[in-house]
Amino acid sequence: MNPDKPNPTATQTPPAHADDDDREPTKEEILEDIRTGIIQAKAGQGRPALESLEELRREIYGDADSC
Repeated sequence: MNPDKPNPTATQTPPAHADDDDREPTKEEILEDIRTGIIQAKAGQGRPALESLEELRREIYGDADSC
């Protein structure tokens, strides 16, 4: 490695699970995701739950209203 060239990975560390999509998340990762979601929800970020659930319903059962 050339010490004169900056190492982009030295400052940007990807999540430990970024390259392994098949593994189960750890308890710590799950809890961190929950904490992040709660903080975002309290800040008014994200989408309302009912809107997200309605989108899931349409994806699973199809959109009967569009016929």
